[in-house]
Amino acid sequence: MTTSVHAARRLRVVRAGRVALLAAAVFFVATTLAGLRDTSIIVNGVDRWLGNCFSLAAGVMCLVRANLVRGERAAWVAIGAGLLCYGAGTIYFTTRVANRNPQLSPSLADAGWLLFYIATYVAVILLMRKRVSRFHPSVWLDALVGALGVAALASGLAVGAIGKVRATNMSTVELNLAYPLADLMLLVLVVSVFGLLGWRLERVWYLLGGSLIIFAAADTVVVGEVASGHYSPGGPVEVLWALALVLPAYAAWQRPSREKTEGLVGWGVLAIPAIFAIAALGLLVFGAVTRLPPVTVTLAAATVLAALVRTGITFAEVRQLAETKLQARTDELTGLANRRGFFERLNGLDSGAGAGARRFALLVLDLDRFKEINDSLGHPVGDDLLKLVGRRIAAALRPEDLLARLGGDEFAVLLEDADAAVAKMVAERVLATLEGPFEVGAVTLHVDASIGAALYPDDAVAASVLLQRADVAMYAAKAARSGVEYYQPGVDVHTPDRLDIIEALRSGLGEDQLRVHYQMKIDLRTGGCHAVEALVRWEHPTKGLLPPDVFLPLAEHTGLMRTLTLEVLGLALGQSRRWRDAGLDIGVAVNLSASNLLDTAFPTEVADLLALHGVPARALEFEITETALMLDRIRTAAVLMALREMGIHIAVDDYGTGYSSLSYLRELPVDILKLDKSFVMHMDSDPGAAAIVQSTVGLAHSLGLRIVVEGVETESTMRRLAEFGCDLAQGFYLGCPQPAEELTPLLWQRNDHRLSAGCAALAVESVEVEVEVEVEAGRDAVAEPVRAGHTWT
Repeated sequence: MTTSVHAARRLRVVRAGRVALLAAAVFFVATTLAGLRDTSIIVNGVDRWLGNCFSLAAGVMCLVRANLVRGERAAWVAIGAGLLCYGAGTIYFTTRVANRNPQLSPSLADAGWLLFYIATYVAVILLMRKRVSRFHPSVWLDALVGALGVAALASGLAVGAIGKVRATNMSTVELNLAYPLADLMLLVLVVSVFGLLGWRLERVWYLLGGSLIIFAAADTVVVGEVASGHYSPGGPVEVLWALALVLPAYAAWQRPSREKTEGLVGWGVLAIPAIFAIAALGLLVFGAVTRLPPVTVTLAAATVLAALVRTGITFAEVRQLAETKLQARTDELTGLANRRGFFERLNGLDSGAGAGARRFALLVLDLDRFKEINDSLGHPVGDDLLKLVGRRIAAALRPEDLLARLGGDEFAVLLEDADAAVAKMVAERVLATLEGPFEVGAVTLHVDASIGAALYPDDAVAASVLLQRADVAMYAAKAARSGVEYYQPGVDVHTPDRLDIIEALRSGLGEDQLRVHYQMKIDLRTGGCHAVEALVRWEHPTKGLLPPDVFLPLAEHTGLMRTLTLEVLGLALGQSRRWRDAGLDIGVAVNLSASNLLDTAFPTEVADLLALHGVPARALEFEITETALMLDRIRTAAVLMALREMGIHIAVDDYGTGYSSLSYLRELPVDILKLDKSFVMHMDSDPGAAAIVQSTVGLAHSLGLRIVVEGVETESTMRRLAEFGCDLAQGFYLGCPQPAEELTPLLWQRNDHRLSAGCAALAVESVEVEVEVEVEAGRDAVAEPVRAGHTWT
């Protein structure tokens, strides 16, 4: 409290001192211009005393500022010391020189006055360095232009002044000529600050600049009077000196800037070279009419040349600045527009003239399973893949469309003057161009993409909202595996829930929250069941049991699928061990993610889990989608071969819906084909579907593979599949996915050979009745959910 009181008192004293100094300056100017010195001895004495004290008072004000204010102390100490030297020189001149020799001849007073210019030069440099964090090389060239220009003007002025010398000697003119030239050099320095920092500066620079302009004007008048022999102390010129000395005292108490400013690169810094170039050209033109010394012409020509060089450098800097701005809007990896450049264009369309009457579409594209590729094959492979993807997408767009990489594996396409039909056409064309394989070094990769589309102004009228809704549509496409989805009002209601689910799943893995249901695979020749498929559910802490279509797409997108797969595998093998201990020889099939196929350490982890649970490798089967197989066939083949050598069976899931290339059936270690349910469910009504099923069964057997069919929902379908020679079947007619404790009695019924054929038929009917009851309760509760790149159901 005491400190703040003292500080307030000191500031009041300083404020009173500034007011007193200003009042003294007003009195001095008024009495001098009114001629009261000649009529009043008292006024004359007061003015003489004030004239000697202005610089001393201003110097004291600057030193007090340096003492009381922490920032920029060195600069204001320099100015204060310079003003005190100026005052000492003034007092010496008025008391020791002016009475004996009224003409301005060289004396010790000149030493004090010249020290003021040196101190002020140092102070301006210190103040400038405080505000400019770095100087461009061209700024130093400005100093050369200024020095040459001042030298040229000085030589010209010297010739003009020497030609007018009448009543004084040459040394007096030359000495007094140094003052306006020193003022001009300081003024050049201050104006350079204006060019560097822009023209909206702190008031301190305007006050210092004004002081130097007034000094230059007064000193120029004195040089003319000295050269003509008409100089006498006093007069209006002293008014200019008084004003010039008061301004630094006020400049010292202006609030300083707290932040440094980057040096300006552009046209503002051309002010100094332009001024001196014009002045030098004027000297050259004047020299063509009137004789000027060769040194003046040479210096003027050098000034013009240096100014031209400075202008050339400015052009280069402005061009570099334009390139830097371009780079700031360009993605460094792909060369496409980055997020900043994309939003500038999008916001420009949103806020441009006639924006309300325009229509445009926004597509957001995200690569499926890119994180698995990046993690398994390394970032260099991922980066090269992103470059190739960007080129393919660009090739599928119209010339006026804008493609940008928003970050990671997410791209955005801005379609100007586009409606829903154009958006659909472009989106389908982009997906088509991404279907082919990508050759990345020695690796061949296949990638899929999910695209979300939103329309302006139908879906949103703000750029940020439009992007958010396109992003929501993209996630819907990823969850549905549909390729392209268009924004539908209401689909983003659960977007916060999606973030909550991701975080809850991340923390829930390894915390005994996953539940595994099992669906029987029935042997169509014997009616027995010796294998089941493990299908995951999640017991959410607050939302209850969640189906896989709610969380698996998010797990895949966030890189949690590898951890989740290993946990499901451990649970399934543990259950297989319990069935074996109870006397049931039941194998389990577990779905693999693409990240597992690209992980060369995965076979070792599987071997450890088999050993931990004591389950033979022949009891384990891995189901893999065709899309996952095609990501990197070389690495996938190595992982599958290692698993196969352990005795694990490999099944291709959803056969017929992916690439369905016969070459990978020959190249990869595959044991089982699992025909997608879309063909089986339409066998009774579509002869073509029945023909596909029958031919696929024959193909599998000719290749030495077993075949499993999904989607068996009627007895007639099951009988036809048996006639076609299918090996195994799954479907709601044969049994829905159930927890192990509910499924175990059915497994005993299926596999107990002491049962008669009638009992076996009764067991099948019991399963059918059970399914029908569940269907009555709600078919959606047991229906297989939409798959998300894997065959979890």
